[in-house]
Amino acid sequence: MVRSLFRLTLAAAALAASPALAATVSAADPGSLAEALRGAGYEVAAGTDDTGDPVLDLVMQGYKARLLFFDCDAGHDDCGSVQFFAAFDAEGPGLTPADAIGFARRYRFASVTLNASGDPLLRWDVATGEGIPREVFVDAAGRFLGTVQAMGQLLFPK
Repeated sequence: MVRSLFRLTLAAAALAASPALAATVSAADPGSLAEALRGAGYEVAAGTDDTGDPVLDLVMQGYKARLLFFDCDAGHDDCGSVQFFAAFDAEGPGLTPADAIGFARRYRFASVTLNASGDPLLRWDVATGEGIPREVFVDAAGRFLGTVQAMGQLLFPK
């Protein structure tokens, strides 16, 4: 009985100490998001936006993007969500509204808007609240990158 209890205690301690199970990231801790993105192989530069909220400038496999922080408190340091953002400068007329709607249907998590020239802007929101598993956040970043790459192929076919 004592040995079984001891083994159970050791197993529980090992699980609690496991970095994979314990690793969470949150918009309230921009450094945790930056570290997760760097660990995934992306270039990250930290800064602040015009309102004083955190922002991360990213290079994701050659594509420039930003991670914007939302739902921040008055001190700009306790945020609840983030938004991946990428803007494109299309050669020629850009996309039509119908093109943007069609793209958004194929890539359901992406929000696509167009500027006056038809250049697309991609947004991808992630609510982190008190924290989400690092792997979930890194997966969202990878899916965002896939959507950015798809838009790049649409606008700039080889």
